[in-house]
Amino acid sequence: MKDDQKTKQQLIKELVEYRQKNLELETLKADGKLLVEALRDSEEKYRSLVNSIDDSIYLIDNQYRYLFMNEKHRERMGFSGHTYLGQEFCKFHSPEETDWLIEKTNIVFRTGESLQHEHKSKKDERYFLFSMNPVRKADGTIQAVTIVSKDITEYKKMEEELRILSLVDELTGLYNRRGFFTLAEQLFKQANRRKKGIFMLYADIDNMKKINDVFGHKEGDAALTEIGNILKTNYRESDIIARIGGDEFVVIPVGTICDDIEKIIERLEKSLEVYNSEKKHEYRISLSMGVAIYDPDHPCSIEELLIQGDKLMYKHKKAKKALN
Repeated sequence: MKDDQKTKQQLIKELVEYRQKNLELETLKADGKLLVEALRDSEEKYRSLVNSIDDSIYLIDNQYRYLFMNEKHRERMGFSGHTYLGQEFCKFHSPEETDWLIEKTNIVFRTGESLQHEHKSKKDERYFLFSMNPVRKADGTIQAVTIVSKDITEYKKMEEELRILSLVDELTGLYNRRGFFTLAEQLFKQANRRKKGIFMLYADIDNMKKINDVFGHKEGDAALTEIGNILKTNYRESDIIARIGGDEFVVIPVGTICDDIEKIIERLEKSLEVYNSEKKHEYRISLSMGVAIYDPDHPCSIEELLIQGDKLMYKHKKAKKALN
C-alpha cells in the first residue's frame, strides 16, 4: 500500500509543479504557445490518472483552503465543477474535523515530513487512512499539503469482527478466557478509581464427565450452552460472563459490596431448578459456586482472584458431595 500511496503522491506533486510552470509561462505572454500547450496536455494526462484512482485526493494550502480535488473526493463532498477552489475546509466540515485537519497539516508544514493517520469521519461514520505529504516549490518551501484519503471502513469492520472472535467462546457465545482477562482488567481499574469492592462468581458444572460419558459429548456441549444461556438471563448485559475452561464459568461483577450476594446466588439456583423441571433431561444440571471479593483497599491480580474463586467453588462442591 505504501508504494501505491507514494505513486499517487508523486502524481499530485508533479501536477502541482506543472500548474506552477504553466502559470509562469502564461504570464510571460511570449512566443511559447507550443510549450504552454504541451504543458497543458501533460497536466490533463496527470489529471486523468489522478481521477482514475479510487481514493479521495485533495490539496490544502497553509490557510486550509482547497487547491485541488479529484473526482472521487468531489463526489463524496457533493461538489460540482471547480466551485470548491479557494474555499476554506471549515466551511464544509465540523469544528472537530477542522481542528483535526489543522493539527495534522500543521505538522507537515512545520516539519516537512509526511505522515499517516487513521480517522473516523463524522460526516458519514466511515474510517479513512490519511496520507499527508508536503508539496514544495522550486526553492524548497512548502506551498501545500497533498492528502490521500483511503476508505478502510470494510477493513476496520473485519478487524473488529476478528477481534471479537478472538475474545468469544465459539460454543456458548460467552467471552472466552482471553476475553475475560481483557475486560476484567478494565473493570478492576474502575473499581480502584471508585474505591468500591465487587464480587466475582466462579462456577463449575457438576458431574460434567458423567454427562459426556453416559450421554455423549454432543449432549455435554448442549449442557454447556444451556448454562451459558442461564447465566446470560440472570445477569446484566454489562456484566462480564465468560467460559474460562472446559466446564468453568465466571461472572463479574455479580454485585458490589452493597448488594445482598446471597439473594443473587439464590436467584441463579432458582433458575437452574426451573430449567431442570421444564426440560426433564435424564440428568440434572447444577453448579458448584464460589464467590470471591475484589477489594480495592487490598488489590490482587485477576489470576489471584480466580484462584480464590476456584478454591471457594471446590469447597462448595465438596460440601454438596458430602450431603449426597
